[in-house]
Amino acid sequence: MADPRLTVIIVNWNTRELLRDCLSSLGTGDPDVPREIMVVDNASRDGSPEMVAREFPAVRLIANTENVGFARANNQAIRASRGRYILLLNSDTVVPDPGIFRDWLAFLDDRPEIGASGCRLVTADGRRWVGDAGFRPSLKTVGCYAFFLSRFFPRRCPGLFLNESRLNGALAVDWISGADLMTRRDVLEQVGLLDESLFMYAEDVEWGCRLRKHGYAVYYLPRFVIVHLVGASGKKRQTEGFSHLWLENLRRLYALLNPGQSLLWFDVIFSAGLLLRSFLYYAIYLRKGDENDRNRSRRMREYFHFLIHRRREGQ
Repeated sequence: MADPRLTVIIVNWNTRELLRDCLSSLGTGDPDVPREIMVVDNASRDGSPEMVAREFPAVRLIANTENVGFARANNQAIRASRGRYILLLNSDTVVPDPGIFRDWLAFLDDRPEIGASGCRLVTADGRRWVGDAGFRPSLKTVGCYAFFLSRFFPRRCPGLFLNESRLNGALAVDWISGADLMTRRDVLEQVGLLDESLFMYAEDVEWGCRLRKHGYAVYYLPRFVIVHLVGASGKKRQTEGFSHLWLENLRRLYALLNPGQSLLWFDVIFSAGLLLRSFLYYAIYLRKGDENDRNRSRRMREYFHFLIHRRREGQ
């Protein structure tokens, strides 16, 4: 059998129902895009691997006996995959139109300088999820994010996260969310796989910046849309002690990508932004009474205290 054109890789950890919806949304495939689908299960306790084996026998399943993390699990599947193109897809996503892969791959076929790309991620109610793409962590992007400059002046003041919500055409960025990251096998052979020292979170930021360093372009393609059920799988992770890991890893990447610059400025600027967001969310809660805003305020405050604690420890 000829190698598939596309390999879709989904890492799962205790998200059986979400995983079922994700796999179902991929449909039976497109004859113009021969593909394989791989699921790497990180020792789920909710019957996820059994569900995949029973309901999706065509899916290639790798069942780990321990939770090896997002980066290592994806790398497992990449090494075993056969497709020319590789799509990393979150288990908490739904693909409304599996036909997008035909046009997506055609676009990449014509642009060999593009090493990775991703589409627009939207929430269940259709709002764009800010976090589907962004820019290299630096003093400028951290400051623009912290003080909302990237929100109000996205072109002149790009921040850590892409804030362009009205884009129609492709846009060059520095990284794409690992929830929907597509790359090519020959790119991986040159740039390397995901950094397994990052158990989860920010590995997509590190890999995108590494890819840019190798001279490849990274593109955000907003005309292609995937639904991201934000927080559905993250809630499980927070109960397992992962809630601050994204900030810890972002801090680490800032130090790695900006050698010679003190982490003090990152901590001060980012902490100020978190505290400002906490106050704003609480003010919105007092006005509207929505508990979600109150929870966001509390979460920003927790992140603020986490950074202050790290600063006091001198880490």
